[in-house]
This record gives sequence, structure tokens and C-alpha cells, in this order.
Amino acid sequence: MKDIKFAVVGCGKIGTRHAEKLQTVPGAKLVGACDILPERANAIGEKFNVKTYTSIENLLQDTEADYINIVTPSGLHAEHAIQALEARKNVLVEKPMALNEADARRMVEIAKKNNQSLFSVKQNRYNPPIKFAWDLAQSGKLGKPLMAVVNVYWNRTDEYYRSEPWRGTRAFEKSTIYSQSSHFGDLLLMFMGEPKRVFSLMENKTHDIEIDDTAVIAVDFKNGAFGSFNYTMSVAKKNVEGSVALFYEKGSLKIGGEYLNTIEFFNVEDMDSYTLEETPIEANDYGSYRGSASNHQYVFEAIVRKENGLDDDLTRRLVTGEETIPLIRFFDKAVESAAEKKIVDF
Repeated sequence: MKDIKFAVVGCGKIGTRHAEKLQTVPGAKLVGACDILPERANAIGEKFNVKTYTSIENLLQDTEADYINIVTPSGLHAEHAIQALEARKNVLVEKPMALNEADARRMVEIAKKNNQSLFSVKQNRYNPPIKFAWDLAQSGKLGKPLMAVVNVYWNRTDEYYRSEPWRGTRAFEKSTIYSQSSHFGDLLLMFMGEPKRVFSLMENKTHDIEIDDTAVIAVDFKNGAFGSFNYTMSVAKKNVEGSVALFYEKGSLKIGGEYLNTIEFFNVEDMDSYTLEETPIEANDYGSYRGSASNHQYVFEAIVRKENGLDDDLTRRLVTGEETIPLIRFFDKAVESAAEKKIVDF
């Protein structure tokens, strides 16, 4: 199996996590780190003995990387991904892929034009409970989807938002739905399909930021299912949960825990029991706060396997840029609904 070389652009907390997780994947090789703050790039460079850069332009002119991991502030994802794709590099971009559908479509078009791969990080799809529920749904054992309720009850302090100047700004985050809640929106659409119309309430309840921190969103899906997507970053002291409750005509499941790591309710026709894959998962833990599951190694492993011509369970869970467009459209429409205080059609 040939090695696949990666370079990380953006060496903050998630970029550092990318660099660390790449070390655990056979066939994945970190060859570069880039950040406009030299000390951040150098920290990764020194730890993993890789070349460092302070501009994406310099990295793209010099690097031997096969894939560029875009882990910069959210509002720069589209710009940096497009630069890498135009340089004939494959791209793996962190959530959100873009802050609007037009940018997402442009990224996909440029990837196709240059015959490059474009993938979006959706590591929660590799959580054992999510994999189990999705495989059940795909097999037809759950029948027709009826409703999903997705809840994200997290604690993010003002200190968290002040720790990076771009956090909580309209220019670089636009709304919490694109940033903190992005992975949960992905799972809502993954299980229920494409939306038909949406109604949203979004407000900033407790934080000194430019964007919302709390939302209640009702979704009507094209297949007739309903969805409820609720999030707040204003939970006191610590995270309460991230959960996905699924209601199908032949069964119901609730996936919960702090980071979608447990099945809290299970009732499916003709299934008295179930067995989950014994794969340890952990939260992205940054000391003062915790995030989603830290499953990036499975995304990296899937890319290595796909680039080596393999087609298996890991590679089939990769999410392409094109497959991410409906999610960005959903976010755009939800924000539009809240701003205009009306139901918005797709």
C-alpha cells in the first residue's frame, strides 16, 4: 500500500488534532504544516519533524502532499480549498465546507475541472452507534422515515469565543449552525434526506458575539418526514448532550451521550437485541471545553484506502464535496428563515 501524504493548513486546536491523528494511521504521512502564526506551525513542525510554512501560497508551491487538509477559520475554508484545488491538490476540508451554497458549488466545480478529490470531514459518521443506525436504515429494516429530533446542548463560554478573534463573528462563522452544530445538521439530513421547507428561530441569548448561540428549527423533508433541530451554546458549566432520536415506521432509536457514543433507546421490529462495534471513541477535549467525537483517524484511513484503490466500509462512509452541498443549502435556508421570520422553501 502506497503512502498518502498530507499537509495541514491551519494549526490551531483542530489542525493540531489532525496532525496528531495522522500519526496513528498506517499509510498516512504528514509532510507539512502551515499557519500565519509561525509559532503554531512550528509547534507541529518540531513535534512531527515536518516542514512549516506561514502562507498557503508558499506551501502549495513547495509541498509534495497529495492532500491538503483545510483547517483554517470557517470563513476561509472555501477560499483556501479553492487555492489548493487550483494547485492540483486533493482537498479534505473541515466543517463547514463553506459558509454559503454558491461557494460550496464553486469548490465542487473546480475539483471536477482539475480532476481532484474533494472530501468534507464528517467524523461522527464513524461513531459505532451512528454506523449501526445508518446501516439499519439502509438495509430497510427500519422502514419509512417519519421524524428525527436532533439536540445539541453545549457549554461555550465568552472566554471560548474570545480565545480566537474570528469566533462568533458573522464574517467567519455566520451562524452557530455552520460551526458548533454542523455535524449534527449533517446527521439530520443523512437520516431524513433533503429538506423541502424550513422554519427557524435563532437568537443570541447569553454571549458577547455577533451570531446566534441558540436555535429551534423545524424541517419538512421531501420524503414526508419531519425534523426538529435544536441547539444552544448557553448551557451552564458543561455540555449536557448531543443526541439524535430517530423514528421510523418499524422502529425507534435514540443515540445520545455527550458525543453520540451511546444508544439510549432501541425498539425495532424483529430485533430483540443488537451488538455495537467495539471501537473506542473519545471527545475532542481541549481542557476548557469538549467537542464532537475525535474520529478523524477513520476519515484519514478511509482516504488512504480509497487512494490505494480499495472499496470497503470505511471508504464508503467518506463524504464528498458534492454530497455536502445539500447540507450547506439547508444551513443557508435556516438562516434565511430566522432573518425573515417566515417558512422558507427549498
